[in-house]
Amino acid sequence: MRKIFNHLFTDTIWSLGYWGTVTEPQVWIETRQQEQIQAFTLNLHTLDLVKIPQANEQSKPLQWLAGLTDGGVFLKLRQGKNPGIEGLEAYDFPSGKLRYSIPLKQWTSIENQHLLTYQGIIDLASGKIMGQITRSQTESKLQIQSPMHFEESQAEFQSFATLFNQKFEEKIGKGIDYWEGSDKLIFSYYIYENAWKNKLRICDYEFNTLFLETLAEGDLMGYHTFQCVQNTLFFIKDKRELFIYADL
Repeated sequence: MRKIFNHLFTDTIWSLGYWGTVTEPQVWIETRQQEQIQAFTLNLHTLDLVKIPQANEQSKPLQWLAGLTDGGVFLKLRQGKNPGIEGLEAYDFPSGKLRYSIPLKQWTSIENQHLLTYQGIIDLASGKIMGQITRSQTESKLQIQSPMHFEESQAEFQSFATLFNQKFEEKIGKGIDYWEGSDKLIFSYYIYENAWKNKLRICDYEFNTLFLETLAEGDLMGYHTFQCVQNTLFFIKDKRELFIYADL
């Protein structure tokens, strides 16, 4: 495991999205500071960080949904007292040009590059309604793995609490994110040391610690505080600094 990138952004990292292809993976990064929104793309091969036009030029609330080979798909959210989904929008990267915008209120699941809705199957690349998903349309894209998340109120959390007490002499609380790889285990968890601290610990299967970092301090609990994409680890420290480690 080796560090290939880290960058301290001026504003808070609000969202990450993954797009591109297996041979040319890219990361979409959104930062926010009050009303100011900025977007970037990062090429994981060249490690070039490029500022791009923000998709929601009209300050529409958008939420990342899925990456395409050459862009990203977002849920357009309603504003006001009754929040919810208003539509589906796709943008080309790195130009930020709108590819399509269609109304949408509910969806059930994503299968690769297709969104299953009550309206039918939407091809995310084109925005068109499809009759079915053919085999050629289900070829694997980027391998994105999010950790399992357990909160303190869940029965599974107690097993982790016992493990951390025995192996690391730490008393964890609040919640934990957990990922299991071929030869590594990744834990993102919370302990109280004069204040709540979110720590990231990477171990081998003998529970020897290979990496340990404090990600944040404070009372809030994160959800999916790291991700693994194409055998690469992504995590954010103190809300503004992005770290990427390859050869996971």
